[in-house]
Amino acid sequence: MRVALIKTGALGDVVRTTALLPGLRRLDPKLELTWITAPGALELVQGHPDVLRAVVIDDDPDAAWRHERYDWLLSLDDDVEACRLASQLGAARLSGAYETPQGERRYTADLEPWFGMGILRPRELGGLDEANALKKRNAKTVATIFYETLGLPFPVGRPYVGLAARYIEAARRLLANLGLSGGSPLIALNTGAGARWEFKSWGEDQTAELAQRLHDELGVGVLVLGGSAERERNQRIVARAGRSRVVEAPTNLELLAFTALIGLCRVLVTSDSLALHLGTALDMPVIAFFGPTSGAEIDVYGRGEKIITPLECRCCYLKTCDIRPHCMQSIGLPTLFEAVRHWLPQSRLPGDRTL
Repeated sequence: MRVALIKTGALGDVVRTTALLPGLRRLDPKLELTWITAPGALELVQGHPDVLRAVVIDDDPDAAWRHERYDWLLSLDDDVEACRLASQLGAARLSGAYETPQGERRYTADLEPWFGMGILRPRELGGLDEANALKKRNAKTVATIFYETLGLPFPVGRPYVGLAARYIEAARRLLANLGLSGGSPLIALNTGAGARWEFKSWGEDQTAELAQRLHDELGVGVLVLGGSAERERNQRIVARAGRSRVVEAPTNLELLAFTALIGLCRVLVTSDSLALHLGTALDMPVIAFFGPTSGAEIDVYGRGEKIITPLECRCCYLKTCDIRPHCMQSIGLPTLFEAVRHWLPQSRLPGDRTL
């Protein structure tokens, strides 16, 4: 079976979509999968054992993959470029989002349970208001929804990211330079979430206090992680924590270098962000907290906990909020601390995992 899969972003969504590939392989052991993605996500999928070919969506118009015929096209993004491409590729079967001849974005009936919870829901079916209401009521993970709607054989697969040995060795050297190699276990704190989602981030003071307690009471090292938008934030957290083995990681790491660094930690505490999906792909205990986004959609595969705000307005998908205390403030430090305490003895040494 020749399958083309369009999934370009966000990066965390690309990682979690790799959970579909074991199901596709079970459906047809002769699977030939072409994954069409964004340039920035290419390295996340091109090393997957079930990906025959990984290409970028803005590839040359004469690229061979654009002119081939596929048995099944999975179009899993709802932006204009992806929908337009889905309508241009030749496929015997289409599942997902596409562009009509009139330039409107629509989705196929089989994936109504997923796309019906998003921005493409038609006005006559309640539009975005109904989509948001359905998303709030949803109790299934994203992968479960896709396995059910696409008829993929269960069980749901785990996300996967392939890492070359050079990234792991570079991460080990970085930890040594940071004074965190050897000795006590490492806990990764990734409590920011970039600039777009203010209320997906846990507070700086809360994070600093958690780092202190982890360091002092559990005797662990703490690595504060984040992207370029968190550089100054992470520096403030480490300064407030004031502990020798609470250290911020560089925020300008390459994608797979960042992945390898996470994999050398024993437990990851994270917002609903890329780090969460990388942690699940690495089969490590993940303590993930949720406020404005859906915790139900996320699967930690029995290796960690989902901490969801108790506020009734959760899963609102609002970029800003006037409610105080807001959803992140309602997630207390003791809850995250006890989750780490619980999962640390059950974690594996980094060398026991296949990175």
